[in-house]
Amino acid sequence: MQVLELINQQLNTKADKIAMYIDEMHLSYNDLLIESEKIATTLKQYPKHIMIGISMKNPIQFIKWYIAALKCELIPCVLDPYTAEEKKYELLRLYHIPLLVDDSNKVTYRQIENNTALPQDILHIGFTSGTTGIPKAYMRNHQSWIQSFKYNEDLFNGHTDIIKAPGPHAHSLTLYAMIYALCTGRTFIGQKKFNTQILDKLINIFSKNQTMFIVPTMLYSLLNHNVHLMNVSSIFSSGAKLSTQIFEKFKYKYPDIDLIEFFGSSEASFISYNINGQADSESVGKLFPSVQVQIKDKDENNIGRLYVKSDMTFSGYLNEEVHDEWIKIGDWASISADQELRLYGRESDRLIIGGKNVYPEIIEQKLLNLDIVDEAIIISEQHNKFGEIAILLYKGKEHLQYLSMKEYLLACGLSRYEIPSRMIRVKQMKYTSSGKIARYKMKSIYEIGGKAWNQLL
Repeated sequence: MQVLELINQQLNTKADKIAMYIDEMHLSYNDLLIESEKIATTLKQYPKHIMIGISMKNPIQFIKWYIAALKCELIPCVLDPYTAEEKKYELLRLYHIPLLVDDSNKVTYRQIENNTALPQDILHIGFTSGTTGIPKAYMRNHQSWIQSFKYNEDLFNGHTDIIKAPGPHAHSLTLYAMIYALCTGRTFIGQKKFNTQILDKLINIFSKNQTMFIVPTMLYSLLNHNVHLMNVSSIFSSGAKLSTQIFEKFKYKYPDIDLIEFFGSSEASFISYNINGQADSESVGKLFPSVQVQIKDKDENNIGRLYVKSDMTFSGYLNEEVHDEWIKIGDWASISADQELRLYGRESDRLIIGGKNVYPEIIEQKLLNLDIVDEAIIISEQHNKFGEIAILLYKGKEHLQYLSMKEYLLACGLSRYEIPSRMIRVKQMKYTSSGKIARYKMKSIYEIGGKAWNQLL
């Protein structure tokens, strides 16, 4: 079974149902069928099994071309439409992508020599965020997402009619939600750009049994703007762990909504989940049934590098050979006897202060439990004596007193070397396209200083 077969079943049986609703635009399943077939006639002139870059700001136009590409046995490459043109063409050259379609709806074709043999079952090619360099192209296969759909159905018992994901459709979370909705005959609701006021209206246009896929910054925004969620039955939050304070605030305000936090990645899909805080508050939940983990290179606290194997993982990176079924996730982690996974941040984010490992995410999670801290990141600064020190950048309603912060973190069980040496309150943070705090950009702006840094204060 392939994703296109599942979508075709819905296109042929749900003719009058709304398939996509983006801001004020909508498209029925029948219109999606007609429009995608019309585009497919244009694409049939190109050789099968080659890649086509799709770079479109409108999710409705994007999905028409995505489905048309699958119909013509082409491989969609999902490009962020807001990527700079120079960087976009660099990706096309680097990964030998011969076809490109953008908002003009015109296809450009370059005959290029490409000796890369792609696996047979590739659904599409996505790209990592490229936070620290050129985005890596990863291959997503059909069965991995079909298996993920099944686990999703189990988590909310199939009781949802509408799936909402207001994030950018080139981001794996929103793209997954969109394809999941269409494969299961549901209505997908999205946005060109996240806007809580418009989302509030969209939620109340439709009936009950709605499910949302969002990142924590969006959930904070829903809370801060008092969005009416009476028609929402479940929310999937991914991208970062919710602080205990935000989780409790949300459940107090919306007690009837199932809040399901899940940890995953573009490459691995789902790894762990936590329904309504049933798992330990320090963890990111229990492993999905088919997920196996290995913790390698452990330190004295059994914290090590996280590797994952499951039936939901990707098919590897483009232009790279796959040597192992185990995928390196890039996070520091530990696993409990109850199979609950705990994360300590990205491998590249770890600090070594006076020879001791310091994991920023642990400090950040503790600080986010304070009422006066809305957002927080820990960055490093070079230091002659200790090698590096921790700097806290935070947003909040009030100034945090250093001594109070220090005493609080020590009371939470942190060691003295984990206490930030300096803290700076900022009015603004920089964010990635998917809504996460852009840690590397914040660190870079802090180090360079000047006008860009002053604008954040």
